[in-house]
Amino acid sequence: MKPITQNKIIFPEILAPRPGSVHKKQCGQVLVVAGSRGMTGAAVLTCRAALRAGAGIVTLAFPETLTEIYADLLPEVMTIPCPATDEGTLSYEALEILIEKSAEFDVVAIGPGLSQNKETQKLIRELIVELDKPLVLDADGLNALAGQVDKLLPQRKNETIITPHEGEMARLSGLSVENIKEDRAKIAQNYVQKWLVNILLKGPETIIAGPDGRTVINESGSRALATAGTGDVLTGILATLWAQNIKQPLESASTAVYLHGLAGDKAAAKLGKRSVIASDVIGELPKLLKMITED
Repeated sequence: MKPITQNKIIFPEILAPRPGSVHKKQCGQVLVVAGSRGMTGAAVLTCRAALRAGAGIVTLAFPETLTEIYADLLPEVMTIPCPATDEGTLSYEALEILIEKSAEFDVVAIGPGLSQNKETQKLIRELIVELDKPLVLDADGLNALAGQVDKLLPQRKNETIITPHEGEMARLSGLSVENIKEDRAKIAQNYVQKWLVNILLKGPETIIAGPDGRTVINESGSRALATAGTGDVLTGILATLWAQNIKQPLESASTAVYLHGLAGDKAAAKLGKRSVIASDVIGELPKLLKMITED
């Protein structure tokens, strides 16, 4: 199947107008599992992006030792403080809490700033298998798959979107970055079929590939997005759009990538490509969505 080039909104139904009677639980409920000591900002960026993308409810599950930090930084976000390791990361003891609480949400996003602590990585691997919810895996969520991806992903009980950049894709697949760059669309589609997930392969012209054979090549965005935290922002946007369109993972992912890239372009036009930071991308989302949806 020939790849689709995306240089505009190609799935407008993902941003369809909301009915006047809509309430917050119909606007997407997102659970973000993120954050650790020294990497608190990743969770903040993901949650803020999810809210600005239009989520009705965003809840953050995080190590309980960070409670005071998140109470100040995220007043609109619900919180689930979870058992923590001595290093200030999520403990394996959080497993049952997260499985139980996840039932309340449309989509779970796991990974931003969770760390590579061994106990936390064990928790992530267990969640990948046990969670029966649509799941976005990013950052340290992907790191937990390294060496076990062929075993874990096929065990998933629900739809999954993974969001690796080329370096992460190399670690997951065993290919070199150079091999991946030779034909990014083909590589993504090959591993979609192998792992039975949707793949969002980040980079210049981000690739979105689905198990049905469709592949989208996105053309929005620029090197302005090559700054810490922009991947966390994309995870938040993606989780929200998918929560609002749960039966359309590829369409939701493609639209999220386009919006994320366009928001980066708008920020760069104001600030210059060198000076854009992740928060600037979030800051452009309301104006973009208002322009596109007239809402």
